[in-house]
Amino acid sequence: MARKRNSDGGGVSLDSLMDALTNVVAVLILVLLLVSADVKQKVEQFFDDLEPATPEQVEESKKKIEELEKEQQKLDQLLTEEPPNPEDLEEEKRKLALLEKTIQDTEKKNRELLANLDQLKKLEKEKRKQRDQEEKKTVFKQEEIARLESLLDETPVLNIPATEVSIPVSRPVPKSSETYYAIVTQDRVHFIDPFTPVETLEDQLKKNERKWLIERVKRGNDRIKVYDQAQMAEYFSTFDFKNTRKQQVKIITNPISTKISMNIVPDLKEGGTHIDELSAKTNTFVSILSKLRNNKKAVLFFLVDTKSFNTYLQARSLTDKAGIAAGWKMEHMDFDTETGKGRVTPQGSFGMMIKEVEVNRLKDPPPPKPKPKNPPKKEPKPEGPPKIGPKLD
Repeated sequence: MARKRNSDGGGVSLDSLMDALTNVVAVLILVLLLVSADVKQKVEQFFDDLEPATPEQVEESKKKIEELEKEQQKLDQLLTEEPPNPEDLEEEKRKLALLEKTIQDTEKKNRELLANLDQLKKLEKEKRKQRDQEEKKTVFKQEEIARLESLLDETPVLNIPATEVSIPVSRPVPKSSETYYAIVTQDRVHFIDPFTPVETLEDQLKKNERKWLIERVKRGNDRIKVYDQAQMAEYFSTFDFKNTRKQQVKIITNPISTKISMNIVPDLKEGGTHIDELSAKTNTFVSILSKLRNNKKAVLFFLVDTKSFNTYLQARSLTDKAGIAAGWKMEHMDFDTETGKGRVTPQGSFGMMIKEVEVNRLKDPPPPKPKPKNPPKKEPKPEGPPKIGPKLD
């Protein structure tokens, strides 16, 4: 339809704007109708596809509704209750702190119990190992006893005519003498010089006196020097005493003692002089005797294994020819069959305490055992023979 134009010619026509707005509104109405129809179809399709609930699901839903209603009632009741006063809050805080402390103490005790349990397990393992070792030794000794018994049964009895033996007159060792030792075992003679290592020890004390000396203690008319035991133990653990007779010299310390000791350990397999070498004109033992005879105070004391008596007789003959005063003592020495190491009461070594050297005590000794209140009465033991010290013969 034709519209009239403005005859003035100067105004602005709104006809085109109105046409555009009318077209937009018509399009929106059409889109709304289409969307409504599609939503209706989707809703109908959703309800058509929806499966009906089973009686169990309905019952479960009812239970959930009842639980929610109960929870709601509890919340409503809590909202209506009065808030706790400050005293109650403080009491609850104290109870909570006490509970936390109790939990911490319990955890600490549990950790201590676990640590003790680990220590007990280690101790049990060590004891089992020691028990197994002792069982092996016992079995070995039983087998050795059985072997010796069988040999004894097979050994014929020898009729040896009686012979007269003259026992030399013994005399005590002079107090001013210097006693050297000889360990006779496994058909070898091991000469032990207890003086040279002590002199070496004293030289090292003089060199390190500034580092090791702790204090000087006055006892009577003497002033005793006290050395640091820990530093000495560390120093002498790797110190070489330069022994030329295949012997190891060790300084032994004890944390609860104020004294130290020295062990001289010979090589029982290859050290010393063998019985086959003693019959030669020149051997190691003869060379030692030739030097020792120049010392008028020297005394040689033999520690003889029961199985090496013939070796001692040859060594003693050489000692007597050299004019050196001597004595002897029979020892029973046990040996490790694998390593060849033995003991001369004890452990195949010559031990002595260094009385001239005093060190500090690193730990307090354990307290003495308490005496029983009513100790049982002991019958007096009969007097035995007097103790006899080393003798020269």
